[in-house]
Amino acid sequence: MLALPALRGGLLALLAATLFGVSTPLLQRAGEGVGALTTAALLYAGAAAIGALSRRPPDREARLVRADLPRLLAMAASGAVIGPVALAWGLQRTSGTSASLMLTLEALFTAVLAWRLYHETMDRRVWTAMALLLAGGTVLVLDQGRSGGMQLWGLLAVAVATAA
Repeated sequence: MLALPALRGGLLALLAATLFGVSTPLLQRAGEGVGALTTAALLYAGAAAIGALSRRPPDREARLVRADLPRLLAMAASGAVIGPVALAWGLQRTSGTSASLMLTLEALFTAVLAWRLYHETMDRRVWTAMALLLAGGTVLVLDQGRSGGMQLWGLLAVAVATAA
């Protein structure tokens, strides 16, 4: 039998996966009739509300130094503006199912960043998983490319959001 922490961790992982899967179609429906910036703002307002409710004061906080400011601003622009707006714009132009599948590319981009920036080890299983994720994303893009139109652009915008 699993130890209690392992069981709890597994259940929390399943809950996170379920909530992630449900969030894309919900965000798509919530964004109907409004622009991508409004949808992204609503997304961040909800995240801020939940974050504020679950926040615990830190024991010690690192000070912001001037040398960190350019990197901080780049991360904020990418993660708080480009990513959410690209996601909201893409969701308004492609199907929720295709967008959810394309969002798995986030794992690929995260693994590549960990490998390049932090020298994480990548064994054969990780490379295989990344290749399969990339193949799945490619198949989605090729399929949407055949049907053409805005769905392809929506899917590409979701891919941009995963990299941002």
